[in-house]
Amino acid sequence: MKKIVCLLTFGLMLLLSVNGASAAKNDNYPTAKEIEVLNQELQGLVDKANKKLADGEKNFEVKGKNLTVGFKEKEIIDSASLKESQLQSSLISIAAIGSKEYQAYVANTSGFNFSHAVSGVFSWNGDYLTGLTAKADLTGVMYEKSHSTTKEGLDGIINGSSAKVGRVTSEGRFKALKYFANYYTTLIVDVYAPTQSYRIVTAKITY
Repeated sequence: MKKIVCLLTFGLMLLLSVNGASAAKNDNYPTAKEIEVLNQELQGLVDKANKKLADGEKNFEVKGKNLTVGFKEKEIIDSASLKESQLQSSLISIAAIGSKEYQAYVANTSGFNFSHAVSGVFSWNGDYLTGLTAKADLTGVMYEKSHSTTKEGLDGIINGSSAKVGRVTSEGRFKALKYFANYYTTLIVDVYAPTQSYRIVTAKITY
């Protein structure tokens, strides 16, 4: 009798183990191998996005089979505080002094998808940055999310108005729920005061 109970117990444990492994496998979380493929696709999309940015395009999405890379920009003009007679001259001089909102983002649309966006405002006076802000927004209902986002002047101090180029670096972490896996995203964007332009330096996903 004991032998039969032991065999039944072992069989039940084996069945639960197989079902658990099958559930984890079918949870639609990307595997390490799939992440490698996603990064190959992602690099191609980043190249296309940077081509658009270099051509002066600022509001777009480039889509692949499993990923989307996008960029948005919005001019900040406080026209309410300008007198009507000053509006035209202010618009002419907006290239010399001004501020813009920006956002770059990467979205994985494969399986349990997630996205990582970085956005903020950058300001300039002539060829120099006078301000740069950055914040990250991570989405993905099947993940616990956290991030570290920093900014720096690559050729000087932003607040001291001696930097022409600013860099925003955002590192994201997605912890899969009910599954022992972590996914990491890196999104790095450079902003250029002299040309009021951008470049996506890095966009990648690691396992």
